[in-house]
Amino acid sequence: MTVSSDQDRKGGRRWQSLLWGLLLAISVIPYLLAVWQWQRGQDKEALLRSLASAMSIAPVPLVYREVEPPPEFTRVRLTQAAPAGRIIELRNSFLAGQSGRRILQPWRQGADQSLVLVDLGWLVDGVPAPAFRPDQLQLQGYRMPMPHHFLLSGATKGFEGPVDDVDEAALKRRYPGHWFQGLVVLETSHDPLVHWPVVPEFMPDRHYAYAIQWLLLGVCLSGLSWLLWRRRHEIH
Repeated sequence: MTVSSDQDRKGGRRWQSLLWGLLLAISVIPYLLAVWQWQRGQDKEALLRSLASAMSIAPVPLVYREVEPPPEFTRVRLTQAAPAGRIIELRNSFLAGQSGRRILQPWRQGADQSLVLVDLGWLVDGVPAPAFRPDQLQLQGYRMPMPHHFLLSGATKGFEGPVDDVDEAALKRRYPGHWFQGLVVLETSHDPLVHWPVVPEFMPDRHYAYAIQWLLLGVCLSGLSWLLWRRRHEIH
């Protein structure tokens, strides 16, 4: 009977140790998530500062340089440019709660024959992409990173027509030349296209709020872990 009781106590202590260790490990996760959200807030602040700086100056010509390309978020204008390929309709692009497509197209500049993917604007689902003349467009905007979507099974990745993600490698093989990284988001879009906003929808304050929430959760879990540890040692 005594042996059985000792085994039960040892088994109970092992389970308590396992539970305490597991809770301690779990309590670390919210701190990591808090740091991640805080860093995202910092990144968004840097992005907003870059955009604010770019918006305050006149657009500069987009000139291809292999060593020092124009940095992202620079306000640029294309020179002697013309469409170099077919339109890409990037699906699952949501704007103001509506599902739509970003209308992208490769353009080639006449001065240096460089190529850049241009974001002509956003179009709600169900509305066909309009035909337009190149001279109708004001070819200036912001150099932005290439958008990438999370792809599920059966998603389409390509370089023309309706796609779920842009296949950059295939795009560059189809239209060889000196390519700028990312794309240029036009400042104004031809009706019925809507300008795709370059200012992020998620402001830094929201990331900081999430960081504080995760931090508070981590403190609660740490406190619970400490109470279990204290109780375990009091029992001993």
